[in-house]
Amino acid sequence: MPSLRHYACAAALAAALPFAAHAESITLQVAQATAGADPHTNARVVDIQLKPESGKALADFTRDRVGKRIQLRSGGVMLSSATLMSPLEGDSLRITAGQHGFAGKTAEEIAQGIMKDGGLTVDDENTAK
Repeated sequence: MPSLRHYACAAALAAALPFAAHAESITLQVAQATAGADPHTNARVVDIQLKPESGKALADFTRDRVGKRIQLRSGGVMLSSATLMSPLEGDSLRITAGQHGFAGKTAEEIAQGIMKDGGLTVDDENTAK
């Protein structure tokens, strides 16, 4: 039969779990998303122009996450996962296709999907979406 100590430990663990699993995410509003190629590497890229309020939100979100991993998603597709070396400031960013492209989609399809959805989601790594 469990002792009072076991119940106390279980209660403390149950109370702490919501905080341990808590991860944040933000949605960024996109003004423009354009497919292209990096002029130096010829890798496929998507250049993204954020609406001004989203540029500020991205800087605020990433400021306290330097050294941590974040994920960038559109329409449920993970586009990028990276460790932040500095806050992402400004109102534009570039996503470069990985070794296998953009999760099996072309840069053009990703840019069109971003514009159709009107935004991007940025979240802490391991956030279930």
